[in-house]
Amino acid sequence: MDVLSDWLRVVETRGLLLARSRFADAWGVAIPASGDCMFHVVSEGTCWLRCEGEAPIPLGHGDYVLLPGGEAHELVHSRDGHTEDLQVVLARMQKPASHAVGGLVCGAYQSGALRPLPLIRSLPKVVHFRADELRANPSLGAVIHLLLAEVEKPGPGGEALLPALFDALLLYTLRAWGNKGCSQNRWMAGLSDPALSSALQQMHSDPGRAWTVETLAHAAGLSRAVFAKRFTETFGEAPLGYLTAWRMRLAAKMFVEEKASVVEAATRLGYDSEFAFSRAFKRVLGVAPSVYRRQARPNR
Repeated sequence: MDVLSDWLRVVETRGLLLARSRFADAWGVAIPASGDCMFHVVSEGTCWLRCEGEAPIPLGHGDYVLLPGGEAHELVHSRDGHTEDLQVVLARMQKPASHAVGGLVCGAYQSGALRPLPLIRSLPKVVHFRADELRANPSLGAVIHLLLAEVEKPGPGGEALLPALFDALLLYTLRAWGNKGCSQNRWMAGLSDPALSSALQQMHSDPGRAWTVETLAHAAGLSRAVFAKRFTETFGEAPLGYLTAWRMRLAAKMFVEEKASVVEAATRLGYDSEFAFSRAFKRVLGVAPSVYRRQARPNR
């Protein structure tokens, strides 16, 4: 069982192309915080990324950046250049530039859909791949190349192709970041840890089972203390906390796709008490399951 694929199927990425921009002269755009995972590809020229709490990052032609938390940030032609509001810049872009000193392709994963994904929460504020790093990651580089080509010259079937490219871009980004050897990569390392991976697979394959730390440790082939410590240090949350989050995302999917009742979801996910299930659901998703179920729409 592929744990990462499980998460991506449950949270639904819902990619959206925000803009294909070309700038004829000195430029700068201020992008407000959205809470959504955003990305930018420098398609022409060079620029700088400015994000609060981070040193300005120079971006070269072909560079790719991902902002997992969707924080407010600025993209600007020079390190100290001035910016304009995103909507002002987009309005001016209605008339294409005949020549360009800079260009961007920008996209996002809508509605905070990725925030529940533990691996996304483990990423730094800015994930940056230089053009030469993309060449060393041919799969990620190829997806970006295909995305840019489709944006530049859309073809028949593009409405079906772009969502697939967005999904592939996210997955290859996570893989490539996991291979970078950075200190933030514990989550990806955990997926490769045979003991922890075994416990995760058990939780994902049978989420309704009455799991305890002891039974999960047994599945991992570790003592209770060693398992609990290693799991928490690797994934940033305790084993049963992770299990609860996974169960609640499954429940949300049941409400949307199957129109399951609250009682049905609670029973299938191992809760004897509807009250206990509802309390856990509200703690994880911030809203009561009955409210979420009423508001849910298939394929929203």
